[in-house]
Formats: sequence, structure tokens, C-alpha cells
Amino acid sequence: MINTTVLVVIGAFQAAFIVAMLTVLMAASRRGRRGDKEEVTATSMLRAPTRALVLAKDRGEELAAALGRLPRKVAVRQLLLIAGSQLADEQRASLAARVRNERWVEDTLAGGFSRVWWKRMDAARLLTFVMGPGDAALLRRLVQDPHPAVMSAAAGAIAGIADAELMKTVIRRLSKCASTVRQQQMRALRSHSELATAILITELKAEKSAAQICALVLLAEVLGSTEALAATVALASHEKAEVRATVARALRACFTPEAVDAARTLLQDDDWRVRAAAARALGSLKVVDAIGPLQSALRDGSWWVRFRSALALGALGGVGEEALATAAISDDDFARDMAVVVGGLTESARLELSS
Repeated sequence: MINTTVLVVIGAFQAAFIVAMLTVLMAASRRGRRGDKEEVTATSMLRAPTRALVLAKDRGEELAAALGRLPRKVAVRQLLLIAGSQLADEQRASLAARVRNERWVEDTLAGGFSRVWWKRMDAARLLTFVMGPGDAALLRRLVQDPHPAVMSAAAGAIAGIADAELMKTVIRRLSKCASTVRQQQMRALRSHSELATAILITELKAEKSAAQICALVLLAEVLGSTEALAATVALASHEKAEVRATVARALRACFTPEAVDAARTLLQDDDWRVRAAAARALGSLKVVDAIGPLQSALRDGSWWVRFRSALALGALGGVGEEALATAAISDDDFARDMAVVVGGLTESARLELSS
């Protein structure tokens, strides 16, 4: 009797679970069909107003009015889709000015203060399009969001405003971000290269941890400005190997005598990562009189140092090729093998491996 009761209870639970799952699936299917219908209807409704803006028949008034008649979430999705794929910069700016104060835009941006991360992400995504001077405080909040998806979405809005406090916030927090988010933010900072460079140089002079310094040096490399790269050269003698390696990688784009001297010094570093990056920098900087040190580096105990040194020699033109040919017949196994391998590569292959 007990066994029968247990089986009945288990069967009832299984039946209830199956019914619940079917109910959830049916509800999701209905929502999906309803959402698809809304998107199709919205696309059809916005086609003519979008064409009017694209063909300069108006300044976006018709499209802004049509977006205002849609459900808020549908309007946001359609706005981002149209702005991202069909409009020129001037047209996007004109449309943004016309929708910025609409209720559906304000309600979406208010989600930037929500406890729900995807509402904050929706606000960040919309902010990339409607960003204005009055939104700097909201953007500063979103670029510091604890959720990486929100920070990633907010990175797109950084280019929309040259705010010094925002730049400082982003730059000071780079080392705390996930690598993907950090790369997105650094690329966005290039839109304000002059301001970002000035802040970066100031930050490099302050006392920082090794992780913070590495992030700042990476930013200097991404910005690519002469001043930013030159400010990293002094860190070539830093006590931490990871900092020296990061600086050595940045030196390949710093065409100054100080950078060349730093790369020469780093080629003799105790850490193989630093030596490899320094060899790469000497090749990129076309330091022809570094042939001797690079030839010696072909005998290095680290495969990566030998490889980078051989590629650097190959990048130095005829004299570098002669050095590789000499190494290919030397009595040192390390130097000979690496010279033969790199010497047999095509120019395009060398360029690809050196990039």
C-alpha cells in the first residue's frame, strides 16, 4: 500500500512538472510570436519615415513621431537598429536631438539606476545614441557598473562626450575591468585622444600598482600619440617584470631616441618576456645599428627571444638579411636553426608574424 502511494505521488509530481514545462513553453512561444509581430509591424511603420530622413526630405521629425507611437522597448530596439545601420552621423545627431526628451527615452535611461542589470544595459545602449552633456553623470555611473555587460554597452557612449571627469573615471578604473571591456573603453578614449593623453600623463606620474601601470601603458599604446608613448619610456626600469614587458611592447610605436635606448637596454633584461618584446620593438623601430645585439640574442636560451630577434633582423633590410645568413651557417644550434626557419619565410609571412 505504501509503495503504491509513493508511486502515485511521484507520478503526480512528474505530471505536474510536465504540465508546468508545457505551459512555460507555450507562454514563451506566444510571447515570441507577439514580439515578432510587433517588430514586423514596427519595421513596416518606420520604413517611410526612415526613408524620408535618409533622403533628406525632413530632419527626422516624422521618424521621431513614429517611434513615439511604438511600445517603449520596441521603439528602443528600432531606434538602435536604424541609427546603427541606415543613418549618417549628421542624420543620427538630428534624430537624437528630436527624441532625447521623449518620455520613452527618459523612462529607458531611468533604468540606468535600476537594480536589474539588463535594465541598466538597455539604458547604456540607448545612451550611445542620445548622449548629451547632461548625461555625463549617468554615464560615469554606468562605466563603473559591477556587471561587465553594462560596462561594455556603456563604452560605446564614451565617444559622445568629452568630459574630463568621465575620462579620469574610466582611465583610473582600467586595471579593474575585464580585458574585453578594457579594450573597448581604450578604443573609445581615442575619440578624445588629446584630453585622454593629458590625463594619462598625469596618472603615470602618480604612485600606482603594477597592474594599474600596465593598464595605463596599454592605453598609451592604443592612443598612439607621441606624448603618451614618450611618457611610458621612463617606466622601462620599473622593478616589476610585467611592467617592463608591457613598456617594451609599447616601445615599438615610439619613434624617439629615448625609446630606442630603452629597447636596447631591455634586450638585456633578466626576464625572457621583456627581452622578446624589446627585440620586437627594435625591429619595428628599424634600429639598424642594433644588428649586433640582435645577433647575440639569437643564442638566447628562450625560444621566443630567438624568434623575435630573428624576425627583427629580417625587418632591418639587407644588413639584417646578411646577419640571418651568417647565423644560418654558424656553429650555434640555437642561432642556426632559428635563422634557417625565419630566413625561409616570405616577406608577407614575416610581417604577419611580427604584427
